[in-house]
Amino acid sequence: MYNKSLEITLEELLEKAFEQVNYRPQFLQQLLDSYIYILGTSAESISEHIEHTLKEGSEVQIKQWQKKDGTFFFPFFTSLERLQKTIRNNENYLRINTRSFFELTFGSNVVLNPYSEIGKEFLPAEIAGLLNGDFGLRPDAEELTIDRNTQLSHPSPYPINMVEQTKILLQVNHAVSFAYLAQVMDEKHATKSSLVIGLQLSQVLTEHEKQQLYRQVKQTATDSLLQKKTVELVFVDANDQTALGQYLLHQTQPFYLRQDDKKKGFFATLFN
Repeated sequence: MYNKSLEITLEELLEKAFEQVNYRPQFLQQLLDSYIYILGTSAESISEHIEHTLKEGSEVQIKQWQKKDGTFFFPFFTSLERLQKTIRNNENYLRINTRSFFELTFGSNVVLNPYSEIGKEFLPAEIAGLLNGDFGLRPDAEELTIDRNTQLSHPSPYPINMVEQTKILLQVNHAVSFAYLAQVMDEKHATKSSLVIGLQLSQVLTEHEKQQLYRQVKQTATDSLLQKKTVELVFVDANDQTALGQYLLHQTQPFYLRQDDKKKGFFATLFN
């Protein structure tokens, strides 16, 4: 059943995600579960320029557009208003679940809200990640390895924008008490460095919740870096005996400290 409030929520999240990268994981999650508008026809939609919501198993023909460079893409829109602002003539359009749309067009490029002030192109590799629950993480991200050739240090230059955006995201997640940051460099490749964020949790999370948190933080951190480089993320605790865990916990200061923990620390100083 059509729900206008859900469409408005998706539009609001899109605008926030366009301005602040920490909203992008939330927007991508919402987008995947929402209904969007496409240009096309199905066996059930026989009237011209009529809105029709596709049902599972429906046969559909989706219209493609062509870029100036000659390549084709499938357009889709977060709202009917955005679709109507883009098309010149009356055209058939359909409502379809985004996940179903991605599956139907898999292997092709698709563009959200083309030719509008807020749009985004999704490439096949990114769509594959979204369908697998990765919510926009780069499919070719390097895995973090720490060995005797690895040098840990404080980031230089310090990624201020990334830190601030990540802190905004963490402020709405009460499961994280502390967040740490370090720079990782392989001595064999001294010109290439990456960043690693360590999260210390205040409560036990399910594996699904940890994976969701991992994706959101990594996505926000990666997208908010002004000088692009690989960002990895690990979970640490007070008993962590790994070289990386020891460095983050004892050689760095947390860039994020949950407000509750700040208060506890303050009162502990006064009364203990």
